[in-house]
Amino acid sequence: MSDFSKFRGSLGGFNRTDVADYIEKLCLTHAAELKERSRRAEELQTQLEETRAQLRETEADRDRLQDQLQEAHDALEAATAPEPEPEEPEEAEAPEEAPDYPSLELEAYRRAEATERLAARRAEQLSRQMQEFVAHISQRYAETGEEIAALSEDMRSDLQRLQDSLSDLESLFTETTDHFESVEETW
Repeated sequence: MSDFSKFRGSLGGFNRTDVADYIEKLCLTHAAELKERSRRAEELQTQLEETRAQLRETEADRDRLQDQLQEAHDALEAATAPEPEPEEPEEAEAPEEAPDYPSLELEAYRRAEATERLAARRAEQLSRQMQEFVAHISQRYAETGEEIAALSEDMRSDLQRLQDSLSDLESLFTETTDHFESVEETW
């Protein structure tokens, strides 16, 4: 409902000047609010564009880092892969030579040793990652337990306060009932 106390009465209604001034004041207030909202909308639009630009930059950085990671992974695989045996050019009439067993055995031993070192590094890395994971999970479990204990204690104290309030209300209700009964008896 409108508050008509702002307008002075006149013959046939309200004072025209008061009404015109009131309408002009409302129009100015409305125009100021529209201007402020328009400014805020432009400000938010600018922030949105800046955020979108940052998102595009971040996505480009992510793609670049993924490419670098893939290149590093490929390089690691290439470095740890066993070396292919060089192909010997076929000679048309080369006499067959007896294989050089000591050098073949040495190469096989070196390849096995390199594979063993790589496996040990990978196992150590996996062990370290698992230890970090278990430590993180243990920490989260402990934090959750502490939060549950604190929440339980809060609930216990709230329940005790509620029970105390209910008993106070019950005794107040009993006293009020007794008082009403005594007042009723006196009437």
